[in-house]
Amino acid sequence: MQNKSESSSLSSSYIMTSILILFLLAIALGIYILLPNNSNTVTPEQNAIITQIIEETEEEEFTFPEFFSEVSLERLADESDTGLALYRQPLSRSAVEWFYFQICGDRDVAQAILVEADNNDIPLSLAFSLAHTESNYNTNAVNKNSNTTVDRGLFQLNSNSFPALSEADFFDPFVSSKYGMSHLKFCLNSAGNEVSALAMYNAGTGRVRSNKTPQTTLNYVGKIIAYQKILDQLFAEQVVAYFEPQISAGIAVAYTK
Repeated sequence: MQNKSESSSLSSSYIMTSILILFLLAIALGIYILLPNNSNTVTPEQNAIITQIIEETEEEEFTFPEFFSEVSLERLADESDTGLALYRQPLSRSAVEWFYFQICGDRDVAQAILVEADNNDIPLSLAFSLAHTESNYNTNAVNKNSNTTVDRGLFQLNSNSFPALSEADFFDPFVSSKYGMSHLKFCLNSAGNEVSALAMYNAGTGRVRSNKTPQTTLNYVGKIIAYQKILDQLFAEQVVAYFEPQISAGIAVAYTK
């Protein structure tokens, strides 16, 4: 017959096992939600909004449409990113790394994107959404374009735009992240907002500024924004919720970097 201490021990073990199972199920559910699906298809109405943003890039006064109010453009108003702030805090850094490792499924890919997004002050969810849309986090991805150039690697760097890179460089996640994030930073500085910057990353600065952005680029931008919104929501639920007291301090540290 079991004594009370043995019963208590078995009960505690059962509780801990149940918690672990629930935790793993939550992770699995989160990853399942992030898998590409038809819900990322951009509607004509959303395309019209994206087009409006791109066309008004050069205007001084600009009101962001409601479609983007909950996504990346809200960050531009207060000039902060919670993901970067928590990544730059020693106590919360590992939680951010854990979250994005679960998202992309590759530790090197997660580290490469985190480091270069941090170096270029790019919102983490934007950086990972771009990588997801470009290559689905596949470091060996290759796409041959109709103009005979080739896009390779995690951020699909173009062979014509980066002629100094070797074949191995294109498929190195750290090299791809370095140049991909640097180019996105250039686009952000040129465009002034994330939507137009993403269009420039895909179609080129000249085509966007001359209002010749192709439909495929509008669809591309819409997919990134839709995926980014999902990432932001999951990050808020699985990481931010556990570090609420540090958020303000984290943002302060982000600006003293």
